[in-house]
Amino acid sequence: MRITNNTITYNFLNSLNKSLERQNDIQEQLADGKAIHRPSDDPIKTIRSLRFNTNLASNEKYTQNLKDALSWMDTTDGAISDINSMMINIKEKVTQAANGSNPQDAVKTIGEEVNNIINHIINVSNTKIGDRYIFAGQNDKQQPFIRSGDDITYKGDGGKISMTIQPGLVAPDQDSVNLTGLELFGDSKEILNHLIEIKNHLQSGTQEDQAWLSKIGLDYIDKDHSSILQAQTQLGTRMASYEMAESMMENQNTIITGDVAANEDLDIPRAIIDFKNSENVYRMALSVGAKIMPTSLVDFLR
Repeated sequence: MRITNNTITYNFLNSLNKSLERQNDIQEQLADGKAIHRPSDDPIKTIRSLRFNTNLASNEKYTQNLKDALSWMDTTDGAISDINSMMINIKEKVTQAANGSNPQDAVKTIGEEVNNIINHIINVSNTKIGDRYIFAGQNDKQQPFIRSGDDITYKGDGGKISMTIQPGLVAPDQDSVNLTGLELFGDSKEILNHLIEIKNHLQSGTQEDQAWLSKIGLDYIDKDHSSILQAQTQLGTRMASYEMAESMMENQNTIITGDVAANEDLDIPRAIIDFKNSENVYRMALSVGAKIMPTSLVDFLR
């Protein structure tokens, strides 16, 4: 096989160019610490990276849904705790008024205090998170409770609000994050109606009213308060399961993030050594090339 000067020159320049490309590739990797910049760098790692990042994006979406759900339920739990405190306050006042020894005017004064507490319960029941009413069901842009005198109207519905926290179909009863006003106060607002009835007997304040309060009124409060506590307990159970799911999802995100880093991140010490070796090879090639490149007319003119 005949080797010409042109062949030697071509092979040298080709090898020199490849050495320079290798140097450039390592420099590009060192610039951002990533081993993969295009699929051709490593097809197997590229496919693996796509799978990891898809899983990570999915997990992050569900994690954010969990955080939103817990924020909604935490706000709900706080509102119900306020209502429970007010129910205890009402029971204390009714107990005070129902002993039969209070003057009628004193009982009427207690009635006004209870009336104010009822208004506060209505305000808390209209709690919002962002621009959405938490007890309004799916009709959450509409203020759910409106009081006009002794009439309290519920404008919400019984719809469930679901936030998907795992792949698959949404199950509203299982994935719901809200309590509706109907679940909190009864399908016909029984609890609120009982409070209005108790308030009316207090504002009347007669001996007969005090007797009614001592028997029926206090019984209403005990049963209604127990019902509200039960709704809060159910909410708390759901919150606990969501908190556990959030912890598991965050752990999974950490694992996947580690997998992505292990697959994509550059081994910096090794890359620096490779870069130095490539740089030395390139300089040696230039030195050798200076000797094997064909003599030019300039060399003869010297």
